[in-house]
Amino acid sequence: MQTMERPDRMHTGGQALVAGLQAHGVDTVFCVAGESYLPVLDALLDALEIKVITCRQESGATFMAEAYAQLTGKPGVAFVTRGPGACNASIGIHTAKQSSVPVILFVGLINSMDRDREAFQEFDLPQMFGSLSKWSSVIDRAERVGEYVMRAFTVSMAGRPGPVVLGLPEEVLTNKVETQRVRSVPLMPVSPDRVQMAVLEALLERVQRPLMIVGGSLWSDKLCSLLGKSMELDNIPVASALRRQDIIDHNSGSYIGELSFGPNPKLLERIKSADMIIAVGERLDEITMQGYTLIEKAQKLVHVYPAAEEFGKAHFPHMAIQAHPESFIHAFWDMKLKSEGWKQWRDEARQDYLDWTAIKEDFSAGWKGADMHQVFRQLRDLLPPDAIVTTDAGNFSGWAQRYLRYARPGRKLAPVSGAMGYAVPSAVAAAIQYPDRVSLGICGDGGFMMTGQELATALHHKVKPIIMVCNNSMYGTIRMHQEREYPGRTSGTALTNPDFVKLGESYGAFAARVSDAREFPAVWETALASGRAALIEIVMDPRQISTQSKP
Repeated sequence: MQTMERPDRMHTGGQALVAGLQAHGVDTVFCVAGESYLPVLDALLDALEIKVITCRQESGATFMAEAYAQLTGKPGVAFVTRGPGACNASIGIHTAKQSSVPVILFVGLINSMDRDREAFQEFDLPQMFGSLSKWSSVIDRAERVGEYVMRAFTVSMAGRPGPVVLGLPEEVLTNKVETQRVRSVPLMPVSPDRVQMAVLEALLERVQRPLMIVGGSLWSDKLCSLLGKSMELDNIPVASALRRQDIIDHNSGSYIGELSFGPNPKLLERIKSADMIIAVGERLDEITMQGYTLIEKAQKLVHVYPAAEEFGKAHFPHMAIQAHPESFIHAFWDMKLKSEGWKQWRDEARQDYLDWTAIKEDFSAGWKGADMHQVFRQLRDLLPPDAIVTTDAGNFSGWAQRYLRYARPGRKLAPVSGAMGYAVPSAVAAAIQYPDRVSLGICGDGGFMMTGQELATALHHKVKPIIMVCNNSMYGTIRMHQEREYPGRTSGTALTNPDFVKLGESYGAFAARVSDAREFPAVWETALASGRAALIEIVMDPRQISTQSKP
């Protein structure tokens, strides 16, 4: 437990807030500067252990905070200004909510004396962020800053992790108060009951086709390793939830694929034929559950989750175990299961995954542009084991989901919310946190144009993410749905783009274009060797709209 007190007796609310950040071990904050919280920016100058990352748009700041939280297991912290700044930041807060990731957003506000007059940039913070956050409030007195900061960190991490939003009225940050005692509150993991684990062990003795689905956030590398060892020892196949592929090593004999958009049909069949499904850390969201149709009523569902309010939201479990993944997996490891009879079941599921992700070397597919299958076949071999891959929302991400293989410490970060614009800011945040590792952000041309300006943040802070822009000059996912529902009647999905190579070079990044997949390895190696942020444009054939498209 840490305690931080300033040596002087009086300090401002802004200084009290920064002291609260120090007490909670914050080492990085992401922000877009605003006059509404100038006292905090000033106080941060004296907190030399806290890096201040200057972003170019508020959504970039909150996306970066969300990515930081996923990478470190600590709450990501962001600062933005009132009104327009808060509105821009809200997309990252929604992303953190649906991804169950701890983020704390501080928003500078108007002076409380001007409230309810529709003052310049005034808005109702609790009303706006009420459904987007775990807790949102306005600090009404400088004397309570420390109290609110402690509560924000506790709420963001407790139970199901998620975002907290706190408003900072001008006078709260400038008023002088006595030194406040600020401490971090240690949270203990929720552990499964021994009786429950005994009941689960007895249930497993009577099943023939068990299967595990893993998801959620804040899985440590050590825990992921234990999960893989346990499932291999017990011959249990494991599928990952939407955009949570990095929880289990894809080289493990127990990994059988991801439940996402366009999953392996054989994986869906296998889950439906399982006689017990154990969901660990996953809230069983709509996409993972394929529109809530994946689990049949006759199947035994064991739902393991740290927040009891998630039980029964969409599927009523045969057994609900309130526990964090860490404590549950350790308890599962201690079981003495007779699992020899599950090996064939697991191995068949594993072979389905290997068949689904196999790519033959074939550069004659007939696409006008770089064949995405061949690009990702090569990328799979070129990426180092500890690479951090971030993806945006869009059909192009299907190749990264299906064909790339993840294993800790390598990471896969992607928005469960389906937010466009995530890949570039999250790749920049990853490069800031781990400057010596490869950080690859994969996005479409549509998503890049939403937050691509954060390349300037990478150059400003001298980090070197590689941004891969898959360019088919359209909103590809929406075009696919459009063609399915209204064949031959496309509307609102065509895009006119800038010259991405010139755009990247104008930022000071290395930039190159790949029009043929055979060009990719050389461009990739040159980007790595450049020693700076890089942008690689992949020219796609608009007809290659998904991993299952035919030329």
